[in-house]
Amino acid sequence: MEMQKKIQSENHSMSVNLEDIYRRYRACFVRYADGVMSDCLYAEDVVHDVFAKLFLGDYCFVSELAALGFIYKALNNRCIDLLRNAQTVQRSYMAMEPQHSDTDIESDLEARELYRTIEKHIAALPPQCRKIFLLKYKKNQSNPEIGKLLGLSVRTVENQVYIARNILRKCIDW
Repeated sequence: MEMQKKIQSENHSMSVNLEDIYRRYRACFVRYADGVMSDCLYAEDVVHDVFAKLFLGDYCFVSELAALGFIYKALNNRCIDLLRNAQTVQRSYMAMEPQHSDTDIESDLEARELYRTIEKHIAALPPQCRKIFLLKYKKNQSNPEIGKLLGLSVRTVENQVYIARNILRKCIDW
């Protein structure tokens, strides 16, 4: 099935072909996403995600310039969403490690118990999911690094991290 979709302008006198835009500007889109995220491997996935949504959606653009503006804004928003998600996950996992305080023994014991509970639930994750989760949050490796190391796509790594986070969140009622 040929993935060609023409987006008609409101007056139908001009059509903008998203496939042509993708072919002509793909390298520019990837460079832009890489500039926002500082991760070239992930930038390619962001561009694919944005165009997949465009091909599936019903968008009308007046001109190629309008389409380009929309695409760059969508790329920027997707990059920011992914960066925020990565920072939130990193902070959440770092907060799970016990904090040692000489002044508040009870708080220290609660933190240690929470840490043990989390470690127990991490150990109970499915093997591949656990391995990916530990590489991500204990070894501080990026999704592309993990994918390359394990021979998986970045998307698979993302999904496994998402699954692990949801399981852990349910187990500790976050």
